[in-house]
Amino acid sequence: MTQLKQVQEAVKFLNKKTKNFKPEILLITGSGMAGSIPELENKIVIPYSQIPHFLNSTIPGHPGNLIFGTYKGKKLVILHGRFHFYEGYDMKDLALSIRTASFLGAKTMLVSAAVGSLNTKLTVGSLCVLKDHVNLMMHNPLIGNYDPAFGKRFIDLTDTYDKDLRKSVLQIAKKLKIKAGEGVYAAVTGPNFETPSEIRMFKILKADVIGMSTVPEVLCARQLGMKICGLAWVVNMGCGISKTPISHEDTIKETKKIEGSFKRILERLIPLC
Repeated sequence: MTQLKQVQEAVKFLNKKTKNFKPEILLITGSGMAGSIPELENKIVIPYSQIPHFLNSTIPGHPGNLIFGTYKGKKLVILHGRFHFYEGYDMKDLALSIRTASFLGAKTMLVSAAVGSLNTKLTVGSLCVLKDHVNLMMHNPLIGNYDPAFGKRFIDLTDTYDKDLRKSVLQIAKKLKIKAGEGVYAAVTGPNFETPSEIRMFKILKADVIGMSTVPEVLCARQLGMKICGLAWVVNMGCGISKTPISHEDTIKETKKIEGSFKRILERLIPLC
């Protein structure tokens, strides 16, 4: 079965479940950020396991639900937990949820992630508003599942991360006294954390933060013509910069501290989208 057919079947199922709810905004919550979602009106929660062809999220901190609702007049669909290449899924299958959200109606994607920092100005607890990325996954979700319904095969990545949304986030963070700055995201496969030598190499490539997600979703959204805002929250310093060993448990612990700040930013950002 083609991915277009899979997307169409997922959309048909979701339209029936939500009575043809048409979201404007797709929000993806990163590791441990499940509690950052603003209070929604007319909330509908659908487990991924019920949706035709959807993957299952297997990582702690990713609940595995698709959530629909309205916040201050804006209609949202939320990937409450994401899927990762390192979970063993085919890279092309990571495209399905993004394409489904787009076919449901979403025109803007707010994508969050927990990241390690290579930039000493972006310390733990800081927000890195993405201005660009470097794809070091050596793979691409757009390979092997193309259909004109998803957009152009060859997509331009100039200004992938919307300038106006970046500016809005930085202004919001300043008003809320949340430390924030712009930066470049380096995407790696994981699931291991990087070596100190790799961190030094990524710094040479001018990356500011590093993570194991985000870029596959961004590439899919870009092909679909969506406006994109990347919100990367620093939960540790990279190996060799950090003085202590890094663990996923610590990632979840740090994101719990960030949830409140992220929620306050979303409450002010969503109405502007």
